[in-house]
Amino acid sequence: MDALTILTIFTALMLVGILLTVISNRLKISNVLFLILAGLILGGLNDTYEYFQINPTALVTLAIIALVMIVFDGTSKFKAKAVEDISFHAIRIHIWFVMFNILLISLLFSFLFLDGISVLNIIYGVVFAIMLAATDPASIFAMLKNGSNKIIQHLEVEAIINTPFTILIPLVVVDLMGSLNVTGIELLGRYVNQILTQVLVGIGTGVVIGILFFRGMRQYSEKISPVALLSSALFSYILAEQLNGSGVLAVAVLGLIFGKMFVSRKELLQSFSGMISSTLEILVFILLGFIINIELSLGFIIKSIVIMIVLAVSRYYALKMSMKELEKNELIFMTLNMPKGIATAVLLFSLSVLNIPEVNVIINLTVMIIIYSLILSTIANRFSKEILGYDIEEAIDEED
Repeated sequence: MDALTILTIFTALMLVGILLTVISNRLKISNVLFLILAGLILGGLNDTYEYFQINPTALVTLAIIALVMIVFDGTSKFKAKAVEDISFHAIRIHIWFVMFNILLISLLFSFLFLDGISVLNIIYGVVFAIMLAATDPASIFAMLKNGSNKIIQHLEVEAIINTPFTILIPLVVVDLMGSLNVTGIELLGRYVNQILTQVLVGIGTGVVIGILFFRGMRQYSEKISPVALLSSALFSYILAEQLNGSGVLAVAVLGLIFGKMFVSRKELLQSFSGMISSTLEILVFILLGFIINIELSLGFIIKSIVIMIVLAVSRYYALKMSMKELEKNELIFMTLNMPKGIATAVLLFSLSVLNIPEVNVIINLTVMIIIYSLILSTIANRFSKEILGYDIEEAIDEED
């Protein structure tokens, strides 16, 4: 396939994505749902037209770059005080959500979609359950408009907090699956050590790169500053990963530092990073359909809906355990707002290269859950006034 053909394909995909984004903006819903559906439709051409064959490694790379820019763009707009106040709640929500998912979904997944309940199948179920604890920063920011309402801020911070762990934990579990012959205590020790290393190295890398790069950006350069911003985000991710840390966590910390430090023409640079992340997001979610081959049988759809219902129950009680001060209507609104997106897509791209039958089941089922979750979030935000008892947009304007 020559360069002109590749360029033609990506231009066509971008035009489709732009059109769908314009439509979604007019409807005031996340464009991710439309982009994924378009990708699934175009993915049906994958076996017919040779020029639709996409290199899996290229997909993973593109998805990671998109994730880096979306996380950076989102965290750079947070106020440090808001993050400090809400992050503890967000961490508690994620921990409870993961625990309930493991208890309720891992066995159910093994029973419904695999050959039965076994140690290996339960581990696959745990990976799947942890993946479902993600909420998507891009979708939350798009649908809830970065408002200052307390519910919206909790959803935004939660999406940023759980993103690195949603990617980190499943990959660590899959990596350790080759160590099942060791004792449980030794395996647990390896797991805890790897998680701590990823977290500490990720945070440290983000702090160091942020201080080094942003101190040199006190004077704005039209040619250099945007490139330096993009380079800092990518370099922090790469360096953290090379040091066995969490690249996503490094980028999240980098974004927080960028938002707090003085940088010349910061708003202009944030606009640049937002443009890059939006462009990459369009490509990632359309291309997601190219690796998916969903079995749209009635049995599969029914079983996937059962998983989605259990997931909603799990999230409701995770929120209830973590934020006892919330009213029931607020719990329901936050329960329905759990869209899956870019972090989950990165995981799907990464797992797709393994070519394991059980993992392929996880990939196909997760895409269905992404679609269901985006539909639920759209409905919740469309009828937010009826659910919460007040208009979110009016509340945002008053508090701003």
